Amino acid sequence: MKATRLNLRCRALAVALALCVWSCESAYAEHSQEVAPKPAGTCRFLKSVELELPFNTTELSKEQRQTIAAAFEGTKAWPKVDIQAFVTAGAYTGERDLENLKQRRGELVKAYLTELGMKSEAIYVWPKTMTDFFVVKRPDGEPAVQAIYIELTPICAGSCQWMCDDPRPK
Repeated sequence: MKATRLNLRCRALAVALALCVWSCESAYAEHSQEVAPKPAGTCRFLKSVELELPFNTTELSKEQRQTIAAAFEGTKAWPKVDIQAFVTAGAYTGERDLENLKQRRGELVKAYLTELGMKSEAIYVWPKTMTDFFVVKRPDGEPAVQAIYIELTPICAGSCQWMCDDPRPK
């Protein structure tokens, strides 16, 4: 029961982060094409990835790389747009050398996205210190932290509203 509640908190946090990015998008307009206000009820194009990393490590497993690659591949269904990535690179307060871990994890994800074909200048990394609020207990009792969160979105001139009626991007 407690693990389920904590898992729900993590999911709620991910949703809150996505909403923050969406609502603060205009603050990062200089990194993107012109950003237009979003009318109520608009569609949204987003691919997201959440990854756990073992404490005090920065390496991505083969499965994690495949998960990132699959999300990036899914963005290719979005016609005639470039892609941008917002990466939250976190380190838990219980880990060693938090600043170094956040930086290295962010650099690792950015390098992998670039290797997949994403433009480096369209990848934004936000380091984040994760507190106990972000921790969930696995069934084996070990703590787990979603150390990496990646959000892939299209870059559209003005607005992506035109994509809502296009049958290709789903």
